[in-house]
Amino acid sequence: MGASSDPKKPGNTALRNMISLGYKGKIYPLHPREQTVLGLPCHKSVLDIPAPLDLCVLLVSAELSVQVARELAERKKRFNDVAAVVCMSAGFGELDSSEARQREKDLVQILKSASIRLIGPNCLGVMDTDSGFNTNFDIGAYPRGGISVLTQSGAFGNSFLLWAGSTGRVGLNKFVSIGNMADVDMAELLAYWKTDESTRAIGIYLEGLSDPKGFFQAARDVAAVKPIVLLKSGRSEKGTTAALSHTGAVAGADAIYDGALKQAGVIRAKSVSEFYDTLRAFGKQPIPAGGRVCVLTHMGGPGTLCIDEISALASLQMADFSSETDAALKAIMSPSANVGRPGGYIDTTAAHYENLHNQALKLLFQDRNVDAIIQILAPSAFLDQKLLAKEIASAYESQTGVKKPLLNVVTFGSFAEELRQGLENAGLPTFDFPDTVARVAANMAAYAAHRRVAAQRAPETKSGARRPGPAAELIATASKQGRISLLEPEAYEVCRQYDIPVPPSERVETLEGALRAANAIGYPVVLKIVAAEILHKTEAGGVMLGVNSDSVLEQSYGRLIENVRRAAPNLQRPAVLVQKMMPSATELVLGAVRDKLFGPAVMFGLGGIYVEVLKRVGFRLAPLGVEEAKDLINDTLPPALIAGARGRKKINVGAIALALASLGRLLEEQPQVEQIDLNPCLPIDDGFIAVDARIIISK
Repeated sequence: MGASSDPKKPGNTALRNMISLGYKGKIYPLHPREQTVLGLPCHKSVLDIPAPLDLCVLLVSAELSVQVARELAERKKRFNDVAAVVCMSAGFGELDSSEARQREKDLVQILKSASIRLIGPNCLGVMDTDSGFNTNFDIGAYPRGGISVLTQSGAFGNSFLLWAGSTGRVGLNKFVSIGNMADVDMAELLAYWKTDESTRAIGIYLEGLSDPKGFFQAARDVAAVKPIVLLKSGRSEKGTTAALSHTGAVAGADAIYDGALKQAGVIRAKSVSEFYDTLRAFGKQPIPAGGRVCVLTHMGGPGTLCIDEISALASLQMADFSSETDAALKAIMSPSANVGRPGGYIDTTAAHYENLHNQALKLLFQDRNVDAIIQILAPSAFLDQKLLAKEIASAYESQTGVKKPLLNVVTFGSFAEELRQGLENAGLPTFDFPDTVARVAANMAAYAAHRRVAAQRAPETKSGARRPGPAAELIATASKQGRISLLEPEAYEVCRQYDIPVPPSERVETLEGALRAANAIGYPVVLKIVAAEILHKTEAGGVMLGVNSDSVLEQSYGRLIENVRRAAPNLQRPAVLVQKMMPSATELVLGAVRDKLFGPAVMFGLGGIYVEVLKRVGFRLAPLGVEEAKDLINDTLPPALIAGARGRKKINVGAIALALASLGRLLEEQPQVEQIDLNPCLPIDDGFIAVDARIIISK
C-alpha cells in the first residue's frame, strides 16, 4: 500500500528495488487513483486483489496504516491468506505522544486479532537476497553472501550496506530493519536465523530492549552455533537502579548489557569500524581453532603496531612456530628477513615477491601451532598486484580439512585497490589498519573460545527449590517496621542461609557485653554500629578497626557511640556488632541487584572504598551457574591478581563462583530483595569471607 508513479517517492523506489533484486513472486501495487505503477496493474484496496496474498507492505501515513490494517483483518476473515505486514510508515510510538502510542497500540491489536504478524512500524523492512524480496526504498540490487543484519535503526543499517556493497566487501543474506518492534522482536528473528542455513554470521545494531530476558536467551542459543556481532548505542545512559549500595551505584544499564552479552557469547564491538570489520571477517572466514596468531609482513612499522595490539588483547597470543616451520621459512627467506623474533612474527623485508607469499602462507597453514594468520601488505610498483592476489588466494585454498582464517591488511597507495579487489573477489576480507585487524582476530578467537567451552559444558541447574531458613522472616519483619534494609546481623543470617561465609560476630548493647563478646571471639575485633538510621557506617564514624585489647576496646567503644550520636542525635540506645577482624587481603566485592529493565543481576569485582571510583566490576544476569560465575571472575580480574600477586592470598575462584550463584538464587527466592552488597570480601585459605554485608529491600 502506497505505491507511486513518482520516482521521487519511497513508494516508487521501494517497488523498483523489489524488482531489481529479482523477486520472483507476484507483486500487487496499491493506490486509490493509479492504473499502473512501473508496468504493474494497480488496485485500490487489499480487498480488491483476487489472488492469494502472503504479505502487505505499508508506505502510507500512520493514520491510513491503521485503516489498511482493518481492511487486512477483514481480508483475513474472508480469504484466510495474508500472514504478515511490514509497516514502514512513521508516526507511531517513536513520537512518544499519547496519540501516537495509541495509534501503534491500535495497529498491533487490529492485526493480532486476525493473527497477522507485524514488522515495524517506523522501519525500512526486509531484504532477502535469496528470494529477491526487498522493501528497502534506498537499496536495490545487492551482492549475495552469508551475513544477515538486524537493526533498530534503518539509517545505520543502510549506511553499513551502502559502505560495504559499493566495494564488494560484504555479501548480504538477509536484512531486517525492525523499527519500533511493536510485534515481531529481535528474539524471534534470531531464533529463525539460527536454523537458516544461508546465514553464516549475524550483525545487530541495538538501541534498547523491552524484553532483555527473551533476547539474551535467544542470543545465547544462536551464539552456540553462529557468531553474533553487536553494536549498541547509548553506552553512556544512566543506570536504572537506585544507588543505595555500591552494587546499585555501579549497576548502570550499559554495564549489565555488557555482562549479559558476554554471558550469551555475543561479540560486542566498541566502534562502528570494529563492527563492520568483525562482521565481514565472520562472513567470509572460518572460525579459528584458538587464539595463536602469526603476523606476516614486509613492513616493520605496521607489523610492530599489530604486535603491540595483539599483546594487549586477552584472547590472542603470538604463535610459537614448530622447529620444522621455522627452518623451512628461513630457507625460503632473504638472509635479512626476520623470522620468529618475536615468536610468530615474520618480516620478509623488501626482498619479497609474489610466490614467496604463497610459499610462506602454505607453511604457516600447515603448522599446528598456528590458529590464524594476519598478513600486512603494502602494494608497490615492482609487484604484479593481480598475481600477488592470485598467489595468496591459491595458498589459502590449498588448505585441507578445516581451514584457518587469513586476514589481510592492505595499506594505501595507487596500487592498493587492485590488490584489495583481487583478494575480496577471492573471498578473503581486507582491512585498512594493522591495529584494527588485531582486534578483529581477537573477536574471532574470543567467539571460538566461547563456542568451544559452551559445547563442552554440561547444562547447569541454576535454581532449586526454596530452602527453609530465616531470610524470608527477617525480610518480612524489616518491611513491617518500614525499614529499607536489613541490619547487618540480619544480613549475616541471610548470608549463612545461602552458604556465604561471614566472620564470627555478636550483637551487643553495652560496653560490658562488647568486652565479653570480644574475649569470646578473640582479638583483634572490629566494632560496628547497628542502626537502621545509619546506612553508611564508615561515613558516620560507626566503624572501629584493629581493636586488639580490652583497654583499646573501651576507648574505641566510647568514640564510636559519640560519633554515632552526632550523626544520628535521635538514636536512643545504639547496638554494636563485635566482629572478628580478618587479616589484610585483596578486597573484593560481591553483589546483586534487581534491575528495573533486566531483572536479577549479579556483580563481582575489586572492592573496598574505591569500588565506585575504579569500577573494576562485571555483571551477569541471574540465575547463573557456577561455570558462568567463574567466567565472570576470570573476565573481571587480571590473572596475576587471581594467582595472588605480591604475596597476597590466591583467590579461590571456585568458592567465590558458588557464592555468586547463591546470590542469584537469593534474588530469585526472595522477591523483596532489591540490592545486596558484600563489600569487602577477603580471600582466605579455603575460600573467602564477607566481612561486611548490606541487603536493601523494597517497602
